[in-house]
Amino acid sequence: MKIEEIKGRREIERVRERGNREDKMWARMRKKGIILMMMVMGCNSGGGIKEGEEGKARKGDGSVIDLKVVGEKIKSAVEFLGKVKEVHVLVKSVDELAKAIGKKIKDSDQELDALDGKNGSLMAGVFQIILTVKGGLTKLETDSSSVTENIKTKITDAKTKSVNFLKKLQEKNTYLGKEGVSNADAEKAIDYVKQKDGDKGAKELGELNKAVDELLVSSNKIVSDAIAELVVKPTT
Repeated sequence: MKIEEIKGRREIERVRERGNREDKMWARMRKKGIILMMMVMGCNSGGGIKEGEEGKARKGDGSVIDLKVVGEKIKSAVEFLGKVKEVHVLVKSVDELAKAIGKKIKDSDQELDALDGKNGSLMAGVFQIILTVKGGLTKLETDSSSVTENIKTKITDAKTKSVNFLKKLQEKNTYLGKEGVSNADAEKAIDYVKQKDGDKGAKELGELNKAVDELLVSSNKIVSDAIAELVVKPTT
């Protein structure tokens, strides 16, 4: 296997580790919703609920909720969030790959060695990642019938940003579509931290990152709002 084909492996592993940590966080969120449902069912499924209203419970403020409906909302919200998170992690993985510009692996588990002007495989890898992101966002668009118009708009915006980035890489194919991609050109393509106005894709990648960040925040709120239906909001 060529060195340039495997450089950046440690960066990818770090992304996977971050993804695993996020998976645990979403699992805790799902567990929180389940526990809240069990508490409501255990404490309120008795007095006050009329015969034939199985699956309903009374909250502390006296209002009655349909546990099945709320449960489906939580399940749907968590599943949607999981799909958004997959897209988000993929986009963020490019940040880690940017650290491998001009680098190759060596006999060390702490650092990479220098390899100037051999970034072609890295560029191809980034292009493929964002192609996958575009596909994920397209699927989210198709499956977005149950979310708000605001979320739909954010999905479409993120997809547009992914297309803009891919088009820019294709437009700059003369510089980026070869094995000997220079470090400077690679940075202008994918390192939006150092090259926020990079004319070979970095500017568009920065815009895509902002779009998926906003989509993730809004998707988190869907889950929080669904769980909030199980509890009584404090009054001021």
